[in-house]
Amino acid sequence: MKIIKAVLLIIALTTLLHAKSPFTLTGVKSYYPVVELHSDRIDKKYKKIVLDSLIEMSNELGVNTNNFSSRSLTFLINYISVGDILALKVSLVLGEDVMRLDTKDEIFVLAYAKSRIFVVENIEDDLMDNVEDLLEEFAEQYREDQL
Repeated sequence: MKIIKAVLLIIALTTLLHAKSPFTLTGVKSYYPVVELHSDRIDKKYKKIVLDSLIEMSNELGVNTNNFSSRSLTFLINYISVGDILALKVSLVLGEDVMRLDTKDEIFVLAYAKSRIFVVENIEDDLMDNVEDLLEEFAEQYREDQL
């Protein structure tokens, strides 16, 4: 009996190790793409560049971004202080309004979230490399969750 429990525990842990994130993207067919820059140190031109990348990836996945949706996929970009070092934090967040089953209250929840913090040497290269990495990770999980 102990061997069966040990084997089941190992299988469960192995399954958890291969999960991309604790979130699921099953059933996501549309969202509203948004890019928020929370710093004056970041040139506004990056907002359009990042938004275009987000829309392009969404089109490749077949996700509708043409109409307003209560669900939004958002890039949040801001500088943060890490000790004496100034770093850039880039987050990709999917949020939506849902209704609680017990109270019927409508609440805003995060259906997906992933962040990166890095020290900037070249803003354009560093920012876009991290944006593209986050988009690739999202797209990979999206494809897997739609199977």
